Amino acid sequence: MGILLNRLLIMLNDSDPKSTEYHIAFILIMNFYYLSDMSINEVAQLCSVSKSTISKFIRIIDFEDYASFKSAATFKENKYGFTLNYNQNIAEYIEENGMDSYLEIIHKDIDKCKETIDINKINELANDLIQYKKVASFGLLFSEIAAIDLQTKLAYNGKFIITNLNDVKQDEFIRDAKEDTLIIIFSNSGSYMKRYQMSEFQDTKNFLKTKAKIVLVTSNKEMERFEKVDLCISFNHMTNVQTHSIMFQIINDYITNRYRQLTRK
Repeated sequence: MGILLNRLLIMLNDSDPKSTEYHIAFILIMNFYYLSDMSINEVAQLCSVSKSTISKFIRIIDFEDYASFKSAATFKENKYGFTLNYNQNIAEYIEENGMDSYLEIIHKDIDKCKETIDINKINELANDLIQYKKVASFGLLFSEIAAIDLQTKLAYNGKFIITNLNDVKQDEFIRDAKEDTLIIIFSNSGSYMKRYQMSEFQDTKNFLKTKAKIVLVTSNKEMERFEKVDLCISFNHMTNVQTHSIMFQIINDYITNRYRQLTRK
């Protein structure tokens, strides 16, 4: 999924259905595959608003100008070369091998997690959740869901943490974070730490500016040696099928359960 579509979906989910922003986001999503060939005047006519309103909307969703917006609208399946995207990795596997085979892979990955999860690291993170008053959890796409999942599970147990669906706001929060902040990042490949995954140019990220403690939950064990990762909680995939959307939620259960144990002593 590209950065524009992701931002439009977030705008649609977060906006008042009666607002101009909701109306524009809805129209643009419904006509997404045509946007790359449309001028700003044509988009304004499509949305029944002025050109200046479209320009303002583009800035609201964090594009500098119409040219950058239009560039992000160019659709290509697997545009950024990720062979582990949902359609190619999971949907096509299920089509070729059936749902039973896919569920068996999930079972194997869960069993492997049970065998190999580093409880000491879970314990360290649970203690950090008690120590740090300012905590955030972030990710993109399926990892975004994991961040919200952790936020919800901890909230049930009296720990309130921050998350944000907007990729730009995530980056700003991380950049400006001080020593009193704990940031938990979900990234199956670990690429969140290295580059802007949904940007056109895959620009390199610089985490060195942040002063926060960074915890990474990932299937890429090599990220343990990454300079700005202070704590790496890793898990394994037994096959090439990426089950991280499920594994993240199980790891969140480990984290929340340990937090409950420590806070109820």
